[in-house]
This record gives sequence, C-alpha cells and structure tokens, in this order.
Amino acid sequence: MVRHGESEWNKVNLFTGKQDVHLSSKGFKDSDLLGLLIKDIKIKRVFASMQARSIETEVCMMSGAKHCTGETIRYSSALNERDYGDYTGISKLEQNNKFSSEELQALRRNWDYPIPNGETLKMVYERTVPFFKEEILPVLNSGENVLVVSHGNTIRSLVKYIEKISDEGISKVEMPFSEVFIYDVDEYGYSLHKEIRELSKLDSSVIERKARSVTQIVATIGPASDKPEVLDEMMKAGMDIARLNFFWPGPTESINRIRTIREVAKSNERKILIMADLPGPRLQDKDGHTYVVGAFKALTDKDKELIKFAVEQELDYISVSFVGSHEDILECREEIKKYSGAQKIVAKIERSEALKNLDKIIEVADVVMVARGDLGNEVPLEQIPFVQEDIIKKCKTAGKPVITATQMLYSMKDNPSPTRAEVTDVVNAVLLGSDAVMLSEETSVGKYPIRAVYVMEHVALEAEMHMKNKIFNSL
Repeated sequence: MVRHGESEWNKVNLFTGKQDVHLSSKGFKDSDLLGLLIKDIKIKRVFASMQARSIETEVCMMSGAKHCTGETIRYSSALNERDYGDYTGISKLEQNNKFSSEELQALRRNWDYPIPNGETLKMVYERTVPFFKEEILPVLNSGENVLVVSHGNTIRSLVKYIEKISDEGISKVEMPFSEVFIYDVDEYGYSLHKEIRELSKLDSSVIERKARSVTQIVATIGPASDKPEVLDEMMKAGMDIARLNFFWPGPTESINRIRTIREVAKSNERKILIMADLPGPRLQDKDGHTYVVGAFKALTDKDKELIKFAVEQELDYISVSFVGSHEDILECREEIKKYSGAQKIVAKIERSEALKNLDKIIEVADVVMVARGDLGNEVPLEQIPFVQEDIIKKCKTAGKPVITATQMLYSMKDNPSPTRAEVTDVVNAVLLGSDAVMLSEETSVGKYPIRAVYVMEHVALEAEMHMKNKIFNSL
C-alpha cells in the first residue's frame, strides 16, 4: 500500500480531502521512484481512488516498476480521501492560530473527531474496509499480489484494520509520501508480516529504459498538459510527438508551450517532434466545429501567418486541415519555402473531396492523417472503418507515414480507463499499419493526460506483439 505522491495542495499545506488536485513536480518524480521499490513484486491487480493524484501516482509507479504491464486496474470512490468539509482548501498553518497543537492533531488524526460537513476517520473506515474485504481480499486469497494506491486517511483506515490497531492507537499512525507498506496477510486480511520500503534507501543510480512501441504516440498539448511536470511524465509514458492546435492559443501561449516541450525533452534526452496543426477554413459552433463549405482552398490568410510562425519557431511538421486536393499541399510547401523553411507537411483527410483526390494527395504530402472526426461528417459513419483501411493501405503502398486520429480514447477525457471498444479501435488501427495514433481532447483538456498516453502506449505495444507484417514508416 502506498500514499499518493505530494500534490499541489500538499505542497502549500492545505486541507485537500475530496478536492481533486494534481501531483506537484516533486510528487511526480517521487512516484516514478516508488515504482522501483516494488520492481521485484509481480503485481496482479491495482486498486486506486477516483482522484487524479492517486491515479497519477499509480501510472508513475507502474511505469517505474517496468514489468507491470499486464495488471488489471480498478478505480473506486471507496478509496477516495476523507472529506474535510468546511476545512477544505484552508491552510493547515492558519489553523495553528485557532487551535492548540493538541486540537489540531485531534482534528487531523483522531478516530471520531467531528468535521463540520465532512467525514471522521471512522466514517472513512466504514467505507474503505468493506471495500477491502469484498474486492481486495479475494484477490489476495487467490495467491496474487495487489497494489493499493490511495490517500493518507484511507490508507490509515486500512492499516487500522490490517494491524488491528485500537481507536486510540490510530491517532499515532502516519502515512508518509515516501514509503511503501508491504504486508503478508491471512485469509481475513490481518497482518502476518509487515515490511516498509523507503525512498531514502533506494539506489536509483541505474534506471532501466523500458521498451517503447514502434507506433508513434501523438499527444495534443493544451491547458491540461502544458506544465513541465505533466509533459515530463507524458514523455516517460510514451509520447513521441507533441501536437499544437493553432486554432486556440495566441502566439505567446504557443511560444511558451514550444519552449517548455523542448526543455523537458532535453532533460529526458528525447527527441520530441512538434506538429503545428493549422485551423484552415474552420468554423466553431455550439455543437463542435465544421468548415466553410464554399472554401475552395485549405489555406486561409490566417494559416499563412501561422506557417510563417511555425517556420520561425523551427517546428517539425505543419498539418494542413480540410485538404481538398494536392494543390493545397503544394501551396503550403511554397509558403514554407517563402520563409526558408523545410517543415514536413501532414495532409489531413477529412473531406469527401480529399477522398476523390487521395492518390495525388498522398503523392505530394510527407505524412497523411486519417482525421476521422470531420470525415465522419462527410462520409456515412458505417463507411469510416473501410475508408480508414483504404487510406492506410494506400499510404503503406506509397511508403508514406500515416496517422490515425480522433476519439481514439475519447472517454478518457473524463475517465481514468478507456472503453473496450476504444482499446479495440486502437489495436485495429495499429494492426492495419498506422505509423502513429493520436490523442486530442484526451491530453489537451482531459482530466488524465498522463494516463491516456500510458494506455495508448501499452495498447500499441500489445498490438505490435500480434502483428504479422511489422512495417512502419518513421515520422
């Protein structure tokens, strides 16, 4: 069992409880190392809370443990942190002026100390221990190992049960960020043996490099993923290409993101390609977006300004939206040359017009993207899988890299796990020969950008193990 790494609110000493906050930079780094503490243990099942800081710790630990790629993960609100009610978001240090040290200790640690509109530790125990008995203990009794990643008070509740600690005694139990509690338990879940492993005693001088999928992972960078510590973990989880959607941010925001991506990539000794995605003749409405139907050219005046910007920033790829014919690609190439650039061009296939001119588009483009979102507005939905297969096959024949994109793990925008249909979709895209698969809202504005990359990487790796014809064109 392990407590999540330091969160952004832990760092500034706030009562966090049910508030969903992310790990701090230190929290991410420590969580990676916590995984190394359990490298020798084969984990069968992982249990975590529904809160982001717990899920982020679990992802980092599984990456750090290296061998834990086939584990089954269960998320449950029964493992969520204690609700601090009226104290949520209040500084613990400020409470020193209102309470004596004994009163503050009682508030934070005692068994049944009342919290206005919140939970006592006893109430946490009453939801956590039944979950342990019903969901976790049967796995342990089958002879398998389990990892529980949760919060200070939920872990303390489980420790109270497992170690048979009294109501008075539990107030003395702390659950630090930097330790893993390892138990052998009997059939009732009571401790037979306890071991504590500490980060302070870890020799992390030799950190193994884990296997990477050959399939490239494209992740869209946005407000959910542009912090250095989040980008760092996304790169460790498997991100190869950072996509910047130029429809949304202004130049300053884009420059900051480009700088951060490069700095973090350098610190990871990785070459992360950066793709600029042009908006094209795009129209935004309340139901999403579409494009100006009467537009004969893909490039707008705004796109041409953005091409100049992309060249100045020395980005790697420029993605042209709503391509109609090969002439759109040639026009983009001329704009790039105008500013002495050499960026490669991605042709986004999302119009029925592009399907009619597909062969010529593939011939002049450097990379082709199957942009299924807008393509789904142009082609009957039941035909999309066959259109996707046809585009991929033609790209493979031409020796051109192809990216499959849009809603690949879309449910992960709001949920820590994908649907089975989404996993099947990603696997099929890889088996068909996609050289890259792309995440959009999942990483740009979603709740779990790191986990989305982690899942995509592991699904792609699994698909590659079953491929008969492993031919990839490098982006």
